[in-house]
Amino acid sequence: MNITRNTTDNLTSVITITVNKNDYQEKVDNVLNQYRKTANIKGFRKGQVPMSFVKKQYGQAVVFDTVNELLQKSVTEYINEEKLSILGNPIPVIKDAIDWDAEELTFDFEIGLAPEFDVDLSKIEVESYKVKVEDEEVQKYVDNFSQRFGSLKSLEAAEEGAILKVDQAVNGEEAEASFIRIEDLKDASAFIGKKVGDVIEVNSKDIYDTAEEATQNLGTEVSEEGVNVTITIKEINTVAKAEINQELFDKVYGEGAVDSEEAFRNKIKEESENMYNKEADKQIINNVVTGLLENTSFELPKEFLTKWLTFSNEQITTEEQAAEELAKMEKSLRYQLIEAKIAEVNNVEVNAEEVKAAAEVAIKEQLKMYGQTSIPEESMNQIIAGALSNQEEYNRLSYQVFTDKMLAIFKENVKLNEKEVTFDEFVEIITEKNKELAEA
Repeated sequence: MNITRNTTDNLTSVITITVNKNDYQEKVDNVLNQYRKTANIKGFRKGQVPMSFVKKQYGQAVVFDTVNELLQKSVTEYINEEKLSILGNPIPVIKDAIDWDAEELTFDFEIGLAPEFDVDLSKIEVESYKVKVEDEEVQKYVDNFSQRFGSLKSLEAAEEGAILKVDQAVNGEEAEASFIRIEDLKDASAFIGKKVGDVIEVNSKDIYDTAEEATQNLGTEVSEEGVNVTITIKEINTVAKAEINQELFDKVYGEGAVDSEEAFRNKIKEESENMYNKEADKQIINNVVTGLLENTSFELPKEFLTKWLTFSNEQITTEEQAAEELAKMEKSLRYQLIEAKIAEVNNVEVNAEEVKAAAEVAIKEQLKMYGQTSIPEESMNQIIAGALSNQEEYNRLSYQVFTDKMLAIFKENVKLNEKEVTFDEFVEIITEKNKELAEA
């Protein structure tokens, strides 16, 4: 077998593979012999079918499959050995009818090559934001924790902040039992002052903002016109907020992690600023990506990519459709190439231990939201192993680690114009930027 490559232009080449019969005949014979042993053909005993008959029936198909497998393997190995950076996949050049009995067969494959270019991060200048959490924001977190770790307290009558356990009937038919939070209702006037055992007749559109919300709470499909609901109050409770003391501190952050209200508030401030600044980091990445796309120019093998999209996507049947699809994906493709170049220059790699560490951090943060701050090591390892056994989750965490490394490179090499903002100011900035992206 012989493999050569002819360059057609800077970004495309043709790989030519010449296959001799000796390269595949032994495997073809082995497959045909196996067919001969197992074939059930009328008029012949099993295993006694003449080889000439087997070759006539199956020979060309077996040669086709064997040669095709050999070609795919050879093209892949050649690309890897030559360290060719390609776009898309090789496209076989369609020829006239092939003589599968010939002693020598020749096949051509078109490939699109990734362009050569340099990336200069020092030319990129972007805004970055440091989110400062004000005391008012900290107080919201304190109130939330106090509410979340509070205890239920029975009430004589429904009032603001009450939680009602109720039985429900829709148009006379029993519906799902439910809990109703007074503060979530569109209009709670029909409930205020009511006691256990009281029955309330209302239309769903008077107490729920949307038909979707009513459907969710009633467990039955509700139209925009609403439905008549009969609600019987079974319990009336409210949440008595937990006191701001050591017991609450331990529930939120683990035993002894903080030992005073000041330390508690400082911890909240630190964690919330870290959380918000992670969002600010995402904005840095978005801004750097925009800057790189504007400042890094290179050609793409568009003619090849158009052909490849037509060849590889059954939904694309014309060159015009392929060109439209390429236009949609071009910006993403360009950044993938830029990102790969930056990663190559900076030796960015992700290993299994880093992915495992990222999984542990993510799982601990998630468990913490449910008040679980102390998990035995063995249990934690089992949870981590379960998460990483999911290939989709593993890939997500791997890319997260990769993105964090890219962010570190950006912060070190691009010019950041840092601006300190409050949380509300940051939300306004992000909202406006998202609006600009949607309109672009």
